[in-house]
Amino acid sequence: MDFLTLQTAAGPLGVIGRIHTGPARPALLVVNAAFPRERQRQRHDLVDHFPGASVLVIELLGMAGAPWANPTILDLTQALETAVRRLVGDVPIVAFGASTSSLLTLGLQLPNICRHLVLEPFFQTEGLWPFVTSARERMASDPANAAMTRFFWEVFGIGPDRLENRDYRHLLANITKPTQVVVGGAPLEPKRQMDFWPSFTSAQDRAALRANPLVTLVKGPPDTGHDFGAEGESDLMIKRMLHGALREAAKLRG
Repeated sequence: MDFLTLQTAAGPLGVIGRIHTGPARPALLVVNAAFPRERQRQRHDLVDHFPGASVLVIELLGMAGAPWANPTILDLTQALETAVRRLVGDVPIVAFGASTSSLLTLGLQLPNICRHLVLEPFFQTEGLWPFVTSARERMASDPANAAMTRFFWEVFGIGPDRLENRDYRHLLANITKPTQVVVGGAPLEPKRQMDFWPSFTSAQDRAALRANPLVTLVKGPPDTGHDFGAEGESDLMIKRMLHGALREAAKLRG
């Protein structure tokens, strides 16, 4: 699939989608996860699934359609905010972030974001033991990729031989609009041998989310983890949630 490159102050972002230029319609902003695994969705199909809305599907730096750069999460969030404002203006926006990309969507300060859907968010990185192992394997297999190594360190605090927590709990205070949070049923803690990745949303994160009256927390079955929402009935559930959010957004233009 061909990408349009958004050349932002934080580096190039890859985007596919559709923008309606006629009468105002709600917009769906999708920011895909970092380092998606085979079973995780890039969700390009949402462009055709919601033909009545403007849909932007954004790839993070270094992912498909987006070359590497070296911004902070804050820099990247501000750059995304500027790009989205220019592309869709002031129409009501439903923002959908998954895993790492939820750090961006929850950080956006666009006043016309009216709903959030967040899939498998995390707000501290030190305890993400499956991802720590995966990141180190990636760095070992591609030692010349200095940009990727910087990304792992700056965003996650993961180095080949060191680990430092990155704390994003301040983003919890940004949840001021109705927000649906979907998490896998297999808990992150404790570290253990597993055939699949558990949820990355820790018990502490879940408690903080439940404490916000604007958050609806949806948990998958016990045998689901970080890949929940990628396929089958869980994928259809995500689409139904997005459809409901877009219907609510459309009412705001009535």
